[in-house]
Amino acid sequence: MKKYIFSLAVIAVSMAVFSACEKKVDLDDPNRIGDGSPLNPFKVATVADLKRVASDEIGPGGFKWESNKHYRQVADINLNNENWNPIRGGLSTVGGATSWFKGSYDGDGYAISNLTITGENNYVGLFGNTDGVIRNVRLSNVRVSGKQHVGCLVGFLWTGGTIEHCSVNNIEIYANSYLGGLVGSVYNNATVNDCMVTNGTVTGTLNGVYYLIGGVVGENVNGTIKNCYATVDVSGQQKVGGITGHNGSNGTVQYCYATGNITSMVIEVGGIAGTNVGKILNCVALSGQIRKTSAGHLNVNNRPVIGRIVGSNTGTISNNYARSDMALTANAVAFTLGAEASLAGVHGATVYETDYYGANSGTWWSGTAGFPASEWSFGADKLPWLTTFE
Repeated sequence: MKKYIFSLAVIAVSMAVFSACEKKVDLDDPNRIGDGSPLNPFKVATVADLKRVASDEIGPGGFKWESNKHYRQVADINLNNENWNPIRGGLSTVGGATSWFKGSYDGDGYAISNLTITGENNYVGLFGNTDGVIRNVRLSNVRVSGKQHVGCLVGFLWTGGTIEHCSVNNIEIYANSYLGGLVGSVYNNATVNDCMVTNGTVTGTLNGVYYLIGGVVGENVNGTIKNCYATVDVSGQQKVGGITGHNGSNGTVQYCYATGNITSMVIEVGGIAGTNVGKILNCVALSGQIRKTSAGHLNVNNRPVIGRIVGSNTGTISNNYARSDMALTANAVAFTLGAEASLAGVHGATVYETDYYGANSGTWWSGTAGFPASEWSFGADKLPWLTTFE
């Protein structure tokens, strides 16, 4: 019964975000156009407007919609499952990264629904590749496939780029590698903050090598992932994690939790990250099951490369927790935790339901786990939710 209630709560938290009343805008209002400047961004109200973003096309009012301009969504947009060409910049080629979206896009809390992307291209998402700022985007009902650097929102987030206050809900996403529910790859001081990925699956396909698969980000190299959570199931061949498949050198994952089941077919699987070279701090793994399905591939201690927090670690891990009844299996055999079940171990310290989702959850997350009240809200018998969202 407790597990059933726990599942309902996860769904309820996720669905509440997308239950806001539909918002309207006067499409004939000449003041809605904008000029692309920070104080008067281009207004995006229709499918045609969204397709024009960063295209270098001349839009209403005679302005060129360039990749370094500023945009704000002003209405809900239904893409009707038409095959979407990712926003990249006017000179980009399909499947390449020859140009970037360098401006800003503010979704302003409006929905973009029924996004579909098919094929085996690289740098795939609503935005293919960017080093700009994307905030307040709400994606729902997303079906995406690609080859490498694939995410529902962004395929590749580059130097100094920022994604904040964004969500994706009800997703099916497939790719060979560098695959995340929100972002495929995060590099060079780019930041993902205050985001969530809810309901669905993130799957490494069977076409070739498939690795670095994460519920939020596929790979995080020298970037920061903070204040995020994922409720999706994640699976792939190697380096598979509930938040990120790989947290690289100088990468940071902090104040995050994941609840979906995590599966690696070969090696390196963890509730938060498959592998870690950087820092994983103040994270909580709440997956019901983490498993490695094949034989072999042992670590230096002759143990399978699997962990409640991280599968393989050569970086820093501190103040992390994992649910007490998590099923951890390697090659269909139950895994014994040993001394690595500690705040600084690959399995994290054990936390019981009464603390993370019971009578004490209103204080445990902010006190013991250290989640910041500036970003999170807490309550008894609940998982924490991001204050940005309803």
